Amino acid sequence: MNYPSLVWHLKRTELFADLELAELERVAVSTPYRSYQPGEVIFRMDDPADALYFVRSGLVKISKLFPNGKEAILGVVGQHDTFGELLLEPEERRPTQAEAVEPTVLIVLPRAELQKLLASKPDLAMKLIRLMAGRLFETQAWSAEVSAYSAPERVASLLYRLGREFGKPHPQGVELGLKLNQEDIARMVGATRETVSHSLSKLRSIGAIVRPRSPMIVRLDALKRFVER
Repeated sequence: MNYPSLVWHLKRTELFADLELAELERVAVSTPYRSYQPGEVIFRMDDPADALYFVRSGLVKISKLFPNGKEAILGVVGQHDTFGELLLEPEERRPTQAEAVEPTVLIVLPRAELQKLLASKPDLAMKLIRLMAGRLFETQAWSAEVSAYSAPERVASLLYRLGREFGKPHPQGVELGLKLNQEDIARMVGATRETVSHSLSKLRSIGAIVRPRSPMIVRLDALKRFVER
């Protein structure tokens, strides 16, 4: 294991950015890499919440599955992001499912090691609480959008957020290299695939989407104007 490389990645996560290198070296000893292929499940709903995950590379979708077979995608996390943080008690179970969207490498910190760190580093515990509070706020804000916005507005808002977080500059706007199809987008905005298809066509007609097929090219300014009009 190339631990300096692992320490480098841990240092770039929001949670561990303030830890000293010597402390990160100790953390690295107990944090293996795990690799996942597209479509491979990282954990399922009701699995034991036994580890915290950091994305070294790739993309992970977090979703909730319902008894009728439907899936709601709650969000996607990319490089240097953290997920799976609801694990402070031994009896905690996963309320969501995590699945690799593309070839993904994760850094895995077991719950026991995290609890040792939290006990010795109160500042780290507070940062984890802020991280969890931020996730809760984002979830509540998105729930409000689903209730208040039309389907095209929800699609535009989603593409705007994904573009800001994962987009790369392109001569015609911003390129989204995410491998999300129309069904994935539908599950993220609470709509049918057909509704998403019509919404994408509408956004293309006003110039907010330059290229609708993957990799999608969008114009963030036009998406923002459409949502805020």
